[in-house]
Amino acid sequence: MANPDLVVVGGGISGLSLAYFAAQAGKQVLVLESSDRIGGCLDSRRHGDYWFELGAHTCYNSYTTLIEILEGVGLMDQLLPRGEARKRFALLRDGKLTTMGPMSVMLQFNWLQLLAALPAGLFAKKTGLSTAQYYGKLLGKDNFAKVLGPFLSAVPSQAADDFPAEGAGSLFKKRTRREDVIKTWTLQGGLGTVADAIAGLPNIATRTHCAVQHIAQTANGFEVLTADGQTLQAPQLGMAVPPSVAAQLLQPSLPALSEALAAIKLAAVDTLGVVVDKSALTLPEVAFVVPLNDTFFSAVTRDAVPDAAHRGLSFHFRPGQTAAQQQTRLGEVLGLGADKLLATFARHTELPSPQVGHAERIAALDSALSGLPLALCGNYFVGLAIEDCVQRSKAEWLRLNPPA
Repeated sequence: MANPDLVVVGGGISGLSLAYFAAQAGKQVLVLESSDRIGGCLDSRRHGDYWFELGAHTCYNSYTTLIEILEGVGLMDQLLPRGEARKRFALLRDGKLTTMGPMSVMLQFNWLQLLAALPAGLFAKKTGLSTAQYYGKLLGKDNFAKVLGPFLSAVPSQAADDFPAEGAGSLFKKRTRREDVIKTWTLQGGLGTVADAIAGLPNIATRTHCAVQHIAQTANGFEVLTADGQTLQAPQLGMAVPPSVAAQLLQPSLPALSEALAAIKLAAVDTLGVVVDKSALTLPEVAFVVPLNDTFFSAVTRDAVPDAAHRGLSFHFRPGQTAAQQQTRLGEVLGLGADKLLATFARHTELPSPQVGHAERIAALDSALSGLPLALCGNYFVGLAIEDCVQRSKAEWLRLNPPA
């Protein structure tokens, strides 16, 4: 694509959804991705015909902007409902696995502490409090630290104690639901299917193994220099990379924006995913495993979409574990030796780690962005969910190109 209307740096769901809305408006879009694959957190891996997720794994009928994209690329007939296993999970404590449903979490609380905390906790305000501060007041500090905290940390695969209790960066949001769509779902072939569908649109070209080395603002938009020496120009630019990467690339031309980006804290997560023979695994079919005081935050399964022969699990590890240590711990939890693992996949991710005051940091970002022909997209604005990403991309496209 010689003369794109929009160059997008980053081929995850944020960059691809920005490209989608631009393409829907008739624009020519070039997406540059430094790794060997597109999709970012939409990371569906395969062992033969069996697929499972190394990254994001669940969607809901409240993901209305994502559903809009699925309608646009013709994937609504590929929605796959998640089955009964989605209602079950396993708590791993002191080497013992306990299978339970959502309401069973209540049985893990210290009820004396809960009853003592509730009267004052019910009147506690979320404003200005972290997740640990608010729910510690509501339930009792030990109940949060030993029960609820680990479950909440399993959601973003990182310690969520310092996340804001409300607003931008918080774990809980109210969204409008599409009642004509099943409540919880994935896609035939995995969520990576939507990334492939967007990339296949006529107005969108994608390049993998294409790292960006330098970005400069020009009188006519932006100039992008790739690591292989190619110079690209476009009137508009989209940045859909981690904030640390965006800060480095934009610093020469836009230092104030770069400084605001650098204020976003990140957390590293290492994921080890495996496929095993269904008959070899004694772990009951559950949506995920949550450990207490362990080397991993959670193990997410594909059990909610059962397969006759295989099961897949993705262990999201705390930083600091070697690959050998990760595999050893995975084998201990599953009760399987390395010879029983049919396929193994590894992934390193840097995720935003929002803290109290995140809304103010995002406001500073948006202020520095005002008036620029530059879209900033990603999972570090309102939240980490897929819908948060695609909503931001749509809003950024409309900010740069408001409807007539």
